[in-house]
Amino acid sequence: MTAEEIQDRKQQALRAFQRDLPQLWAQCPGKWIAYRGEHQLGVASQKHALYQECFGRGLRQDEFVIFCIEPQETEITLGPAVLD
Repeated sequence: MTAEEIQDRKQQALRAFQRDLPQLWAQCPGKWIAYRGEHQLGVASQKHALYQECFGRGLRQDEFVIFCIEPQETEITLGPAVLD
């Protein structure tokens, strides 16, 4: 798999996570979820459990992405902070 294909798969995973987040937040807030592209691989209370599950399926670390089920930050700060 090329670096471009890996990046595309990670972008698919991010879009799928953002699409699914409202439902996930309602059902299992604070847990962790793994995606491979657009496909959910599993949900767990601890991140390392998902890594073990994915590796147990024979996946390499660059073949899946793990996210925490929590609201996403939408505020962006540009430039240095000004303190009085």
